[in-house]
Parts: sequence; structure tokens; C-alpha cells
Amino acid sequence: MNWSPAGADGEYQYSATILAVFWPEAEHAKLIARWPHLIDQAGTSWEDHRKKVERLCVFAVDEGHTVSQTPADMAGFEEFLKDKRVEKPSPDDLRSYPDLRTDPPLVTWPPMRTAPCWCGSGRKYKQCCRPYGLGTTD
Repeated sequence: MNWSPAGADGEYQYSATILAVFWPEAEHAKLIARWPHLIDQAGTSWEDHRKKVERLCVFAVDEGHTVSQTPADMAGFEEFLKDKRVEKPSPDDLRSYPDLRTDPPLVTWPPMRTAPCWCGSGRKYKQCCRPYGLGTTD
């Protein structure tokens, strides 16, 4: 994982990497179908969700941080909730998933313009989610 400087106190240099968790389209649909009260955090639709994720990533990079992304899935989220003994997840539960002690797969963001998009659409990044981060779509 790449780390970028986030501060220093004269003795240590601190680094920060932002973790951007995204729900692939089919997993997002399952999440919202099961827990519709989480739409404010996860997005009302797949388009809304990936727009939120892309804009979070752009904001973090603009602030000088590196970004790593990891996909979320319902099975993993349900296991995470079970371990916490939670039946109805709160927005805080959604924000704290995944448990990084489980070594989720991490991918450095942003992808190259012509690389496959991070969202799993199969399209090139420049033609898929990149316009959301550039503010060229609503």
C-alpha cells in the first residue's frame, strides 16, 4: 500500500491513506433491498453510489492523500455484522466495514485513463466513472 505524508511532529512523519469502499452494482442492489435505511450513505441507486465514491476519491487526492479502494459484498458485510452482534446496521456500521484486520483486497486509485474502470463495468475509466470526479456529469 502506498502512503503519503499527512503531517509530522518533529520526531515522526505521519501518513494517511483514505479507504474508499465501493459496492459493485449487484451487491449494492442487495444492500439497498435488505436495508433501505442506508440509502443516504450508500446512494439511492448504483449511479448515485459510484458518483459518491468517485467524488470521495477525487476530494481525498486533492487534499494530498493517497486512496485505496476495496469492493464490498453482502456476505462479508453480514459476517461483519454478525461478529458485532448487529441485526440492523447503522450508518456507522456501514462506514466501519470492512474490518481492515481481515486484509481486504486493496487497489490504488485512480486507475489510468484507459484502464478498466474501478466500478467493474468493463468500460474504460475515462468513459465511465472519471467524468463524475471531473464534475462533468450530475
